[in-house]
Formats: sequence, structure tokens, C-alpha cells
Amino acid sequence: MVYPIYLYGEDVLRKKAEDVDLNDPTLPSLIEDMFSTMRIANGAGLAAPQIGISKKLIVVEEKISEEKTFKIVLINPKLIGVGGDNVKFEEACLSLPGISADVNRPFMIGLEWYDENKEYHKEIFTEIESRIIQHELDHLDGKLYIDHLHPDVRMKLFMVLEDIKNRNIKVNYLIK
Repeated sequence: MVYPIYLYGEDVLRKKAEDVDLNDPTLPSLIEDMFSTMRIANGAGLAAPQIGISKKLIVVEEKISEEKTFKIVLINPKLIGVGGDNVKFEEACLSLPGISADVNRPFMIGLEWYDENKEYHKEIFTEIESRIIQHELDHLDGKLYIDHLHPDVRMKLFMVLEDIKNRNIKVNYLIK
């Protein structure tokens, strides 16, 4: 199943997500559906709130190089540390189509989570992997990348954000 992507203005994107029950029998199919939805929308990551489900669940799949694809399922992820200098990098979001902006984020993060097999992990991520995860973690906290922008930059995006909120946009994926 492919879910519609919830766009800026939907309340679920501003709610703090709840923990996932690791024994939920629908979890495997939800994870598979999230990957399908993300791929069809041409995204690098997708958090459950972006499909209207306020749960702590993230899927990521991004080709890092010819030899490496970063693919991961994060269930109930918990940020346990950040490190390194903040790095500015252009970000975009399926819930904010048609816009992008430079966002400062820490170079490195420490994370705890469960995978799709209910196995516990604790790891450090850097570079693009760290950035994608931080972007998706924000969704679980009811934040969007535009919340990290200077107010002047956000003000310049005001009209576009209103168009997104009012669905005066065109995208090549299902939206809510």
C-alpha cells in the first residue's frame, strides 16, 4: 500500500509521536508500505507522522555512493548524543514540496533504536547518514526543518508555505 504524504499544515506533523509497540502484528507491513511510499515519492527518508501515523518509526534508503546504499529502519529511536561542528547543508522534505533551505545540524549523532527484527542497536552516525536521521527525528518531535531557519529566511518562504498549506501545488506523489 502506498500512503499519501501529509503536507505542511496538517496537525499530525506538529505532534510528538508515541512509541511503537514492537509486538504490533501490523508493524512489518507498515514498514514495507513506508518504504514503498518513500520510493514512489522519491524521498531519502520517511517518518510515520508524514503518513498520518503519530508513531516513532522511520525508514531511510539513500544511495551514498556507487558501492553503498544507506538503508535502515528505526523503531523508537532515541538521540543519545551529538558531536562535532554544526554543518550547513541544503535540505528538502516530502511534506514541504518545492522548497529547500540550508540547515545547520551537528556532524555526528549517537542513536539507540530497534530494527525491524526487534533487535536493539546503539551506534554513531556521521555526515549524510547523520543528517537524514536528524531530519527524520525532528518529525517524531513535531518539528520540520524550516523550524531551524532564521526568521528572516522563513519569512521569505511565507507565501510558498501558504501555497503548500492550501494545496496550491503540484507534486508527483499522493498527498493528504
